[in-house]
Amino acid sequence: MEERSTAEGTAGETQQLESAGEATATSHAQRIPVDLDTVRYLISRARGQSSVPLHYGELAELEAELCGYIAQLLPPVKKAVDKLWHGGTAWHQQISRLGGIERQVGQGLGAGVLSAHVQVQQLAKDCQWLIDHQGQQQ
Repeated sequence: MEERSTAEGTAGETQQLESAGEATATSHAQRIPVDLDTVRYLISRARGQSSVPLHYGELAELEAELCGYIAQLLPPVKKAVDKLWHGGTAWHQQISRLGGIERQVGQGLGAGVLSAHVQVQQLAKDCQWLIDHQGQQQ
């Protein structure tokens, strides 16, 4: 009986991720090829690797761009993760990470500059994770 509830839970998680991923992709993706050099540049800006601090408006632009790239990078990584054995540790870790990324995209910047910095930095980490896992899956 315990196995059945686990199977039902994982199937529900997968379905929930698929619908959330489709909504994210629909709202953010512009269906252009992903330029990984541009994404890496955005990631370095988001992580604060320039000497000039970013203002709220710049952070909002970065967030929008990162969310767009995440929406494009997410579907191929989800397909690759879906090919893993659904009872395995690797599948569970990666499906959980993908769910976290989708939730983070919907989080928003918040009201202040500090919360905006934190959000943009987290999106940059998520974007880097997707790039890393996209390369592993191809």
